[in-house]
Amino acid sequence: MSALTEPQAPKPPEAWSRRQFLLTAGGLFVFGATAVFGAQPAVKAWRSVFGSPVSSGLINVYQFDYYFVPNYMTWRVGDHNTIFLQNMSTTRWHEMQIGRHPSYVETQLGKLTADGFLEDFWKGVPVTLSDPYRIDNFTYADDQHPVYKGAPKSDFVIVGGGGFSPTLKPGGHIKIDFVVPDKPGLWEYACFVQHQAHFRLGMRGLLNILPA
Repeated sequence: MSALTEPQAPKPPEAWSRRQFLLTAGGLFVFGATAVFGAQPAVKAWRSVFGSPVSSGLINVYQFDYYFVPNYMTWRVGDHNTIFLQNMSTTRWHEMQIGRHPSYVETQLGKLTADGFLEDFWKGVPVTLSDPYRIDNFTYADDQHPVYKGAPKSDFVIVGGGGFSPTLKPGGHIKIDFVVPDKPGLWEYACFVQHQAHFRLGMRGLLNILPA
């Protein structure tokens, strides 16, 4: 008859790392805040708790109705970045302009935002465009000459000159590859489509560019 062995005590669960805890807690926080307060306040709440680290390399930017995720970004002059802009809406067109000083027009209803920024962040910035899908139109200033990669120019649906702005159909996406120019300070990004209604409904974000 073999000797009985003492039962082994169950192993305690492995302790979570600080990163695992923060990511899990952060996900639950955003989920709960979104349910209670709505999408944009939840994104702002996330930033207030977890901060905004410098983003570099591939940066995913999502367009919803009517907000961006993230709605705050920090870049550093000289970094090589690629924005993967994706329209997550199933029903609405969205664009992304980056600049300063929204333009305004005088109307019978008073002063209303017009069609973009008076100062275009992208002016003089070389960019490479790729991965176009469901593009409604793409505009850029006359002094810009984007490089088109992996698809014919017609797929980017280029229209007349104007502020640098891709407008995506529902489900559309595009990649914008560039080196962050020497333009430190605060900038805005926004969607002005549907007679600027998206901008007035809060579809905008803040971009903080740090010196090299």
